[in-house]
Amino acid sequence: MKTQRPTTRAERRAKNPATLPAKWEPKFVDTADQRLKTIKLIRRRLGRLVEEAGCDSFQKELLAENAIFVAVQLETMRVNALEGKSFDAGVYTQMVNCLSGLLAKLGLNKQAAQVESLSTILAESRRAK
Repeated sequence: MKTQRPTTRAERRAKNPATLPAKWEPKFVDTADQRLKTIKLIRRRLGRLVEEAGCDSFQKELLAENAIFVAVQLETMRVNALEGKSFDAGVYTQMVNCLSGLLAKLGLNKQAAQVESLSTILAESRRAK
């Protein structure tokens, strides 16, 4: 027999109260095991978003990192739902709104890469010879 999940957020929180660790240790994606397929995929997606959004500041890079994090969580929720696992439509909707806001801050339109003029490239190649 399947046990029923608490229906409200307050009931879920009461069942599993949050606790703080005795010592906080920062963790960064750069320090994660880079051999893991998941980490490689996340880093590729982050690189693509940073490039396409034209992230030219640390603040925009932070927004991009959080957008990728939320996007991965949303994808995980979708796959779990398709596999018949529990799905909270309210949480999903809030996360979609969060992702939408992050992407809006970054700019939803793909920006063209900075391209030098042909004359500049030719002049540089002549100087290199």
